Amino acid sequence: MEITGDPGAGKTRLLDELGHMAVVRGRVVTRGAALAGPGGACELFADAGGGRSAQDAREAVEAAASAGGLVVLLDSLQWADGDRLAVFDDLLRRPPKTPVLFGLAYRHRQASPRLRALLASAESGPVDVTRIALGPLARGEAAALLGGDGPDFPALFQESGGNPLYLRLLASARTRGGPGGAGPDAVVARFEAEVTAELARVSATARQVARAAAVVGESFTSELVAGAAGLCELPVLAAIDELVGEDLVRPVAAPRSFAFRHPLLRDVVYRSALPGWRVAAHTAVAAALTHHQADPAACARHVEHAARPGDREAVRVLVEAAHLMRFRQPDSAVRWLHTALRLLPADAQVQRARLQFRLAQLLGAVGHLRESRELLHTVLEVLPREPAGAYAEAVATCALVERSLGRRAESRCLLVNALQGPAARDADASGILEFALAGADLAEGRAADCAARAERGLAEALRHGRRPPAATAHGLLSLTGVLTGGTASARAHCASAAGLVDGLLDGQLTEELDAMVWLGWSETMLGRPWAALRHLDRALALARDSGREVALTHLLIARAFATQGSGRLGEATAAAREAVETADRCGAEEARGGALAMACRIAVATGDLDGALRAGAAAREHRAAGGGWFGATAARALAEARLAAGDAAACLAALEEVGGQELSGPDAWSKVDWFELLTRARLAEGSLDEAARWAERAVAAARPLGLPGRTGLARLALAQVRAAQRSDSAYAVAAAAYDGLAAAGQVIDANRARLTGAVALATRGEVRRAVAELAAAQRTFVTCGARPLARRASTERRRIAAQPPQGAAKPALSQLTRREGEVATLVSEGLTNRQIAQRLQVTEKTVQMHLSNAFTKLGVPSRAALASAVVRAALA
Repeated sequence: MEITGDPGAGKTRLLDELGHMAVVRGRVVTRGAALAGPGGACELFADAGGGRSAQDAREAVEAAASAGGLVVLLDSLQWADGDRLAVFDDLLRRPPKTPVLFGLAYRHRQASPRLRALLASAESGPVDVTRIALGPLARGEAAALLGGDGPDFPALFQESGGNPLYLRLLASARTRGGPGGAGPDAVVARFEAEVTAELARVSATARQVARAAAVVGESFTSELVAGAAGLCELPVLAAIDELVGEDLVRPVAAPRSFAFRHPLLRDVVYRSALPGWRVAAHTAVAAALTHHQADPAACARHVEHAARPGDREAVRVLVEAAHLMRFRQPDSAVRWLHTALRLLPADAQVQRARLQFRLAQLLGAVGHLRESRELLHTVLEVLPREPAGAYAEAVATCALVERSLGRRAESRCLLVNALQGPAARDADASGILEFALAGADLAEGRAADCAARAERGLAEALRHGRRPPAATAHGLLSLTGVLTGGTASARAHCASAAGLVDGLLDGQLTEELDAMVWLGWSETMLGRPWAALRHLDRALALARDSGREVALTHLLIARAFATQGSGRLGEATAAAREAVETADRCGAEEARGGALAMACRIAVATGDLDGALRAGAAAREHRAAGGGWFGATAARALAEARLAAGDAAACLAALEEVGGQELSGPDAWSKVDWFELLTRARLAEGSLDEAARWAERAVAAARPLGLPGRTGLARLALAQVRAAQRSDSAYAVAAAAYDGLAAAGQVIDANRARLTGAVALATRGEVRRAVAELAAAQRTFVTCGARPLARRASTERRRIAAQPPQGAAKPALSQLTRREGEVATLVSEGLTNRQIAQRLQVTEKTVQMHLSNAFTKLGVPSRAALASAVVRAALA
């Protein structure tokens, strides 16, 4: 059995498994391995008791196999020397008389011609050969190896190429700073030892060339390596041939270019060079690249190691490289800016402040918010107030960071104070500050103020022909239009924003990811979640690639909102979870409140009530940090979680947090959500008249918006009331609600309307049609992952299917058990499930079970109908 593959592919692991299987089957197992070092080939058959000669090895193998079969496991055969291979060759040409399985593992790229010839001749002889060529792991296999598919997994998988060893090494490097076990450290140590042994096999010149190549980079040319190593090019080329033969480096497609087998191998080789020698090598490469006018990014990684303090040209190269690579390699860009600041002369205070501002911008974008804030405060103390534009940009960036950290008051004061200085006399500077205040207004729930400032920002962007800022302004105006009820304006700005962002290059869009946040929310709220997801997914890919952590958090919240409404609850849960994790990682308190609120709302839909209540309570605690819009979202999410947990009174108490009975806090779009929720809360309490009033308010709030989704949700509220009243119009209202919600892509709410309509059909005696509608709704809920609604649809199907034919006598309360009767009586007295559970000293789940049984036996659809049946029975 021949097992081949690249280093780290799992050859040794597979040999071990083969040995284990053999032992379980009662076979004798011997092991041998060749070593990588010079002259280090061990006795391959020493474990079987064989000596150096072919005859000794044959006798040892046959003696070991006499017990009924022998398995010989030979690892790393690519290192075996001629003498050892000659012994093995003799065994394969004249196989032993007893049964033997040879398990051979080797790196096919490094196999010597002697080994290749030996194995080829064996196959044509009296030996049966099975070949296993190990390739890279598939994505699912790689995830299983790491114990899950986390946020870092796609990058780890791509960088590893699916190689198990590289995958584990990279995962270990990601977690090296945290608490780790001995496992990953042992893997790293073993890998470094293997690379060191491989280097020891080559000549001293080849080792010097390998280290010089590691200084040059992951890929290199012989010319640059010669300069770094201080050698002529011809011996360098000969050394490269030697390294290629050992598979330490490989040719690449570019002319005269080579690359290490893997970047992790290069890292080990780089660290093996002495520090002083590395500085000299970097200096030589930097000089060569500068001479050839290479791009700054290629020069920067050498300049950062070679430059001396006060070298302004080095500072220029590093700053330019950081700007070029800020999206593709943000960590390198941050490092280069730090190095540039260290190299600046002490008297360059203004230049230092401007460079610190660039660094602070980048740090804030990639999620180092506290470090960014500290640096920005230093910048604002030193940076001159004129030119006003540069100062205004620094203030706006600082205000955004302050707000992200939950410091809303500080953020607003910074902007207002700056507007009272020289910036007030500069149109561009005041425009920058005004637009920053627009974002603050939106976060604080002041949509009308936000719209006025965004209009001015749009006018400035259009006047200067700046398409990316214009896209952001259009997106913001679209969202404020939705929130304030200006639907026609919202649609127009939404179309303009979509047209602009679709025409932007990736680099331009990465600078303006806020445009995609506002556009994603707007398109979802306007009933176009599919368009929102197209835009959000593009933006998410850009945010991940460029390391834009804060923008990533807001994009994930918007995606969770879009997927939750459209019934993709698994995706919504993942997006909300990642949003919370990302916000925690970078300390974005404002975004964390919004992410928790979204997580709460999604958990209610999936039936994770404990998780919903925890997330909702945590989101509510962040209202001081998140405030405004996210604060109202958190209050709404927690209220729904409490209602789902059976506490209608706690749900209704949330009114006090959002403006009381007048609901003065929520925006125009969200008021419909609130009214529908409050309708359900009143129905749960059995207060039909109050429920009807909330439903009518939902219809009145939705009417001026002119959005099918909002109108549909309002009609759903009304349909639920009509169904509880057993009104003949309930089905027609529910059907109209379904049409509006389905047109807006609100899959779960649309099927809630279908469920309500089915109950109304059953009330009219159309049992078969009602059961079919409930089956369709149940299938949709199951597909979406909306488990509570799926259970409810199933319960209604059983109840309706068990109903007596139309005209038959209604079941009497005497059919209820004693406990079911007690629960029904307490429902008629207006008690909630929680209060009933406390009164009867049982769990809320037990109360829900008794209620479900009572609904089925009495043929009633709701608590209100059950309460009416109890009252009628008492009066009879």
